[in-house]
Amino acid sequence: MMRDPARDSALRLAAALREATHLVYFVGGCVRDKLLNLPVKDYDLATDAPPARLKDLFPHALEVGAHFGVVIVREGEAEIQIATFRSDHAYRDGRRPEAVTFESDPRQDVLRRDFTINALLEDPFTGEVIDHVNGLADLRARLLRAIGDPARRFTEDRLRLLRAIRFAARLGFEIEAATWDALVRLAPAITAVSVERVRDELSRILTEGGARRGCELLDASGLLEILLPEIARMKGVPQPPEFHPEGDVWTHTLLLLEHLPPSPPLPLALAALLHDVGKPPTFSVSDRIRFNGHAEEGARLTALILQRLKYPGAIIDTTVALVKNHMRFLDLPRMGQAARKRFFRLPHFDQQLELYRLDLLGGLRPLNAYEEALRLHETLAAEDLRPAPLVTGEDLIELGFSPGPRFKQILDAIEEEQLEGGLSTREQALQFVLERFDRAG
Repeated sequence: MMRDPARDSALRLAAALREATHLVYFVGGCVRDKLLNLPVKDYDLATDAPPARLKDLFPHALEVGAHFGVVIVREGEAEIQIATFRSDHAYRDGRRPEAVTFESDPRQDVLRRDFTINALLEDPFTGEVIDHVNGLADLRARLLRAIGDPARRFTEDRLRLLRAIRFAARLGFEIEAATWDALVRLAPAITAVSVERVRDELSRILTEGGARRGCELLDASGLLEILLPEIARMKGVPQPPEFHPEGDVWTHTLLLLEHLPPSPPLPLALAALLHDVGKPPTFSVSDRIRFNGHAEEGARLTALILQRLKYPGAIIDTTVALVKNHMRFLDLPRMGQAARKRFFRLPHFDQQLELYRLDLLGGLRPLNAYEEALRLHETLAAEDLRPAPLVTGEDLIELGFSPGPRFKQILDAIEEEQLEGGLSTREQALQFVLERFDRAG
């Protein structure tokens, strides 16, 4: 079995707690994912050691939630969260309890958690699983169930509305009937959650696996209309059947999400969702159904949506570019060498190319055009796409040109000819300048 450095770190911390006569267990996602034979990303420990004791045992620990008895211990690249058993008092802000009581009984700790499958405890040294909430049965039944009263769980922390959908989508679980009913009933309460928390949960839904099902559950629950009304408007918007036999814009988008690769870059996942967001407002019928300018309109809407969700600027810029350029592959057969090379050197072109593959799959079309684009791209080396300059501004001055805005025009013309394959040496470039441009301006 391959060693897991993060688990080794967690075991060392658990051993220190056990040697200090404290109860300690693995808890949450690490137990759930191990039982499901999924990769474990993070290890969390729960213990009866009170916060002051944790600080004594681990003086370099980061107090990320001192009020709630939560610390993080860093060992190498691993970050292990250790939390004191607790029960929560009333929630009044829809996010966190007003106060907590630290407990010695682990059962009290798990009863405050969100879903049964996230409330399993494991003895780090024996592997024994302790189940106070019938989470093992729900794991076997592949069922996501809130602990106790679902409405209370969702009201305590309204982000759990989205977390339920994320877990169900990622794990391929059904949502238990009473839990689902409460989720649908309380969906409008999601507007009380901060934009940043909503944004991060939506990102996880799109990138952790099961993005298509996640969006279907968002739609069925009413959350899609609340959070992403521009996406909800795709439903029922027809497409020309000769190009899109799969159906309307929503169906096409779901197919793209279904074909996303594992752990996709966030801009690619967002672009898969948003690439045709410009189709509903540009829908028209003439000789056939058309969406004239939908890529440009989609880029505009994408920027507005991602700004509303407070995504970082770099994520917005990359996603907007992917949406704006996603139709340009149709022009590839007619592009000259220079235009093709400029297209291929777009930032994040690997994601642009992957979005094209997804778009074809989402339209139930063969991948021949994608494979040809990939072949053309792979035949070009980096120096073909960005050749070293043959001429500098100093060279132009030596030729008798006066510095000014024309320099950029001249240098751009030289690069264009380079990309077309017409220039390859400095001498050729200088001759090209003398023949093409008047030194007198």
